[in-house]
Amino acid sequence: MHEHRLKRTALADEAKICIQRYINTLNLNESNKLPREEVLAEIIGVSRVTIRSALNELASEGIVIRKQGKGTFVNTEGLEIKVKFNPVLQLRDMISDSGYSPSVKLLGIETIYCDSKLADILNITVGDPVTVAKKMFLADDRPCALCIDYFDRRVISEKDYQDSPNYKNSIFEYIYDKSGKQVTWDKVEITTETNLQNPELEKYIDFKKGEVKAFLLLKGVNFDGNDQPLVYANEYIDTDIIKFNMIRQRKINY
Repeated sequence: MHEHRLKRTALADEAKICIQRYINTLNLNESNKLPREEVLAEIIGVSRVTIRSALNELASEGIVIRKQGKGTFVNTEGLEIKVKFNPVLQLRDMISDSGYSPSVKLLGIETIYCDSKLADILNITVGDPVTVAKKMFLADDRPCALCIDYFDRRVISEKDYQDSPNYKNSIFEYIYDKSGKQVTWDKVEITTETNLQNPELEKYIDFKKGEVKAFLLLKGVNFDGNDQPLVYANEYIDTDIIKFNMIRQRKINY
């Protein structure tokens, strides 16, 4: 039964992509109303149940609006949003969606011995070795996000670690390539932090004299398929460059 649910979810995801492609073919200046569920199901070649699931997902993302008794309509305002507020999105994708050319600069990589706070986050023992990697993401060569990754040093074998410790791309790809461990889900705390609260930001980002600037801070604990913490990541994002938007469905009871 579990296997069946996975297949059905994957099919709904494919249907969602197909609906988005279909929307791109429409002349929304003439009409933004989508065909009925059964018609969309026939066009895409899936069941009506799958179409309904895909449309509900698109509605939750603000791409379409479902009006009871009237049908489903494309939300033209939603289509204009470049970067939706989605912490799961990779920083490179956020930068690209914002209209910039992304690049990454490795600032440094080192081994530390974790304190009690970090040990609790990574589910390891105080004093265990932890790799800390710092990367700067750039948008058209302009610094826009500082990322600090922490992971258990022992996840990577000594030989593999010595061979290629200086990664620039996704830390998840690096760990998977070297250890076979794969991140499958994460938990993210969203807050803000200024350069006054965290002077380390001033080591990597230029500030005007006396300037105090707030960054969006995403603190993410990334788990593997066994629900064990694999990577702890702190991402400081300059929202002057990467601007987020979101559309929410409101349920108001009068």
